[in-house]
Amino acid sequence: MSIHKRVAFFLILLTIPLYLLSLWLVSRTVLGEISLRKMNEKGLLSAVSYDSRNATYHYLLGRFYQYNSDAFDPDKAISHYQESIRLSPLQGGCWLDLSKAYQTAGMEKEAGRAIERALRLDPRNPEVIWEAGLFYLISGNLETAVKNLREVILLRPERQETIYDLLWKIELEPEYIIKEVVPDSYPYYKRYFLYLISTGRVSESHDLWRTMARFPVEDELFVRYTDFLISRRLYEDAEQTWRDFVGKKFAGKTEDQPSLIWNGSFEFDMQNGGLDWKIGKTKGAMPFLDSDIHISGGRSLGVSFDGKHNPDITVASQVVRVVPGANYLLRGYARSDSLTTTNGVFISVEGHKCKGLYKKSEVITGNNFWRDITVEFETPPECGAVSIKIRREKSEKLDNKISGTAWVDGISLMKRS
Repeated sequence: MSIHKRVAFFLILLTIPLYLLSLWLVSRTVLGEISLRKMNEKGLLSAVSYDSRNATYHYLLGRFYQYNSDAFDPDKAISHYQESIRLSPLQGGCWLDLSKAYQTAGMEKEAGRAIERALRLDPRNPEVIWEAGLFYLISGNLETAVKNLREVILLRPERQETIYDLLWKIELEPEYIIKEVVPDSYPYYKRYFLYLISTGRVSESHDLWRTMARFPVEDELFVRYTDFLISRRLYEDAEQTWRDFVGKKFAGKTEDQPSLIWNGSFEFDMQNGGLDWKIGKTKGAMPFLDSDIHISGGRSLGVSFDGKHNPDITVASQVVRVVPGANYLLRGYARSDSLTTTNGVFISVEGHKCKGLYKKSEVITGNNFWRDITVEFETPPECGAVSIKIRREKSEKLDNKISGTAWVDGISLMKRS
């Protein structure tokens, strides 16, 4: 054999082991990935056996033992998390799951060290910060817990209500929540305020409302808060809030007539809530403001009926604060054009969240120029507010499809001596 053939032969002998080693390394990874597709204990263990230095396989096996109720084993989970971190120490998610496993196993010190490591590796991850907040809260470290939860609010504002619910459940002082948890800016105050009124917290919402006075509060929030106070029968507070609102929004403007009703001549833009008119909607009836037909001021409230329906509609309603046991006169003007059926338009009064009061005016139908319509009533002893309504009731007759148009204007409510 020549020298060249002998060299070639030895090179082949050296190449074969390297090739076999490379083939094994590649096949081990492939086999591991194939086993991993099963995602059960057998498949995960097979993946680890084929490629024991793959940190991901150990991490997934740790999660399997931690979160699978049928194979729950915190000790095995911890062992595989530790091996995954040994192979790849910079896994924030693995440190976080290791912390949870430590907590489950009652290893609080180890859990604390793991959560701190996760925070250092992923300091802007809201999920890590959230878990850290919960850990410190459970551990009794309130200051650090609150710091983390506040950071979650800044990073994920949509999770505010979840955090507020948590803090209210552990009965933190309301002042502490505002001072230490809610970020000091209007959007966060507004979100927390809406949370308070949605959960019915009267005193706390009142205190926060006063704090928010330094911000330019939008109209919608004034209306929402007034509606909340009305729903709680806090009519005096609702009236004061409404006065603040209209004093700012309609500064220097007054109504033509003294009345307990706000915007009785429909001159101001209706807020559709609070202590203003709420407009109703239903098929076959269309309320509208009319600047051409009016008797008081420059506008009236009209409603057109299409002749195809038999609607029952409160065209507009308003809550008005009253004195219990007092006499009142409700008055307005109504006009109609070709208003069909015997069930036309009228004004009525009924107790707001109180019983024993319901009265209505005459019903306007057909063709009428402006007519004076009135309702006299006495408020029940426990009645602090009434609801004034402009109505059309559903007809039970065969010929009940209403058409035509009606207008109302100059509605007033006066207390009688």
